Amino acid sequence: MSDSSLSPTPRPCSRTVSVQLPNILSSCTPFELRVNRHCRSVSRASEAWLCDVWLKLEWKGIKVGLWASLCYPGADLSQLRLGAHFLSLLVYEQEQDGCGNENENEVFDLISDRLSRVAYKNPAWYMRFHRSMRMYHDARRRLHSLDSTCIPDLETYIDLRRNASGLKMVFHLIEYAGGLDLPERVSSHPVLKQLTDQACDLIAWSEDAISCAKGMTPSSRINIVTVLMKDRNCSFGSALAYVGTLVKQSADGFLATERQFAACAVMDDDTRRYVRGLRYCIAGSVNWLYETERYLGMKGNEVRAFGWVFVPVLD
Repeated sequence: MSDSSLSPTPRPCSRTVSVQLPNILSSCTPFELRVNRHCRSVSRASEAWLCDVWLKLEWKGIKVGLWASLCYPGADLSQLRLGAHFLSLLVYEQEQDGCGNENENEVFDLISDRLSRVAYKNPAWYMRFHRSMRMYHDARRRLHSLDSTCIPDLETYIDLRRNASGLKMVFHLIEYAGGLDLPERVSSHPVLKQLTDQACDLIAWSEDAISCAKGMTPSSRINIVTVLMKDRNCSFGSALAYVGTLVKQSADGFLATERQFAACAVMDDDTRRYVRGLRYCIAGSVNWLYETERYLGMKGNEVRAFGWVFVPVLD
C-alpha cells in the first residue's frame, strides 16, 4: 500500500466573505405597510398551537404571526388565525427540506378541516387554492432534484420558483381574509395573472437574496443568486447586486400592470381590494425578511440600515 493511499481526502475550505445585500426595501416604498390589530394575540395563539401539534422550530424568533398580520392587516381574529397557521406550516415544510419527509401533504392536513369549511362556502376559491397547492408540491420536487451540478437557466428557475415559493396560496388567502368573491372571469384574467406573477417574483427574489446571509455552500438550495452566477458568469457579489435590479424592475412592472388593470372592465370593489391585498403582501413579506430571525438572526435592524453581511462559503 502506497503512502498516498493513507492520505486523508482533502476537505473543502470554508471562508467568510463580506457582501452588501441589495437594498430591496427601497423598491418597496410605493407599497403600504400596515399591521393587523390582532397581531399580538394571534402570534401567541399560533405559537401555542404549533407546540400542541408538535411542530418544533424557534417560532418566537421566526415571527410568523407578524408576517400574517402584515399580509392580512384587515382580517378578523379567526381569519388571521388561519392565515398565521397556514404560513407557519409553509415555513415548517420549507425548513424541513432535506430532512427526509416523505409525506409532504401531511403538514397541511393539520388545517384541512378549516380549509374544508372555506371550501363549502366558496368551492371555486378552494379549487384554485388546491390547484396552486398541487403546483407547489410539484415545483418543490423538481427543484429538490437539482443540485450545484445541475443549475437551471433563469427562465426555468423563475417559473419553478413562483410555484415552489407557496406564495400563490398566500395570495389566495387574501380573498379569504378579506371576505372577497372573485369570479372566474376575474381570477383567470391575463392581466391579473401578470400582476400576481410580478408580486410573486418580487417577494421570492427578495427572499433568495436575504437567505444568502445563511451561507452559500454546495448543499445550499439553488436560488436566483446561484442561477445568475451561472447564467451571467459573474461573481457572488455581482449576482446579488443584479437581484436588486430585478426586484426593482419587478416592482416597477407591478405598478405599471396595476395601472393597466385598473382600466379593465372586470375591475370592481372586490377586485380592487384584492389588488390592494397584493400590495400589503409585498410590503409585509419584504419587511418581515428583516424582522424574522430566520435569515439574519438578531442583526435584522443592522442589515436593514447598512446592508452588509458576512456570508460563510465553501471554496
